[in-house]
Amino acid sequence: MDQRTLQPKKRPCVDATLLCMLALMAFGYLLLHDLLGGTLLSHSAWDSYTLQAMAWRRGSLSLGQNYPWLELAVYQGEYYVSFPPFPSVVLLPFTFLFGENTPNNLIIAIVTMATAALAYRCLRRAGMRETCAVLGALLLTWGSNLMWMSTNGGVWFMAQALNMFLLTWALHCAMCKRRVLAYALVAFAVGCRPFSALAFFPLFLFFYLQDRRPDEGFCKTALRQWKAFLIPLGVAAAYMWYNYARFGSVLEFGHNYLPEFTEAENGQFHLSYIFANLKNIFLRPIAFGEGLSLEYPVFDGFLFYVANPFFLLLFGQIVSDARHRQMDAMRYVLLAAMLLNLLLLCWHKTFGGWQFGARYTCDLLPLALAYLCLAKRQSLCRWERFAAWFGILLNVYGALAMNFLHG
Repeated sequence: MDQRTLQPKKRPCVDATLLCMLALMAFGYLLLHDLLGGTLLSHSAWDSYTLQAMAWRRGSLSLGQNYPWLELAVYQGEYYVSFPPFPSVVLLPFTFLFGENTPNNLIIAIVTMATAALAYRCLRRAGMRETCAVLGALLLTWGSNLMWMSTNGGVWFMAQALNMFLLTWALHCAMCKRRVLAYALVAFAVGCRPFSALAFFPLFLFFYLQDRRPDEGFCKTALRQWKAFLIPLGVAAAYMWYNYARFGSVLEFGHNYLPEFTEAENGQFHLSYIFANLKNIFLRPIAFGEGLSLEYPVFDGFLFYVANPFFLLLFGQIVSDARHRQMDAMRYVLLAAMLLNLLLLCWHKTFGGWQFGARYTCDLLPLALAYLCLAKRQSLCRWERFAAWFGILLNVYGALAMNFLHG
């Protein structure tokens, strides 16, 4: 017998399935942007992050002038970006090549493709077959409201796309036991969407359970992670300094100084907003109008689990885990983080302006992916595959509708 036949087969260095998925997505973006007028390499003017990066290069914290089409904070006669700053850090290097005209449409498309690749890797590491992992990754990205957001590099969409990318990358790092990088990525995500700080709780528990020894108390085990805490503490200090330097408060990143909220009776956050927002995202549907035309609101959201069917997979997995008595501390903490994040989002005066679906709930999708990975499933069942294709079709339609019907 040939000795070579006795040697174990080596796994291919290149994942052809992953490359095919990314090629499909790249071709899809090329087609979509062609319909939008050849905008893939263009700069979206709804981009205050690039303007902030340009201001940094001038040595200024304020933008120096008003841009009426952007949501800018007005404080002591100066105009500031009213969103957390990390996306400007990402865009800063591009300003040296492109100036104010960064190719943010291309950047957000690449970020979304990277998110899909990481989601695929997470599902594969959790034991899922290649084809099902591809479908799950596409459902998370193209089958969610991220699909429409990823066609425009505007400020609101860039923040959410980067947040999803960073949290999904953090999940992959956690599964690979790269805890320092995982904690750092969550800290960067907080600089995109502040409520992502809730992801620290399941991340901490995940590594705590790995480190726990029978003869150790909670504090001693928790302190085994001290090296991983250093970067998040440094990043948090940088965020607080930046907030204080602009607005005199370590917790204020500018949204409270938007005219929309300074003129509101109850301000930006108030308990009275919660019920109305929950009602909208749980009960407000897509309806049929004359000639079977679709009717749906483009402000404050509609059924989030229809607009983002990955949540249907989450709900199904929760039911399965409860029925088979597989609920454990990790699952409970993930669900608690998602629920608290949702309530905090509903505490906000609006649940997203001009949008298709309920785009704020995309912030929860990486945690939902983490929950699904705990099941270590090999495949998706029939109804889950149907939900995935439904979500992809609906959100591709949404991307086109928001540009051609509501643009």
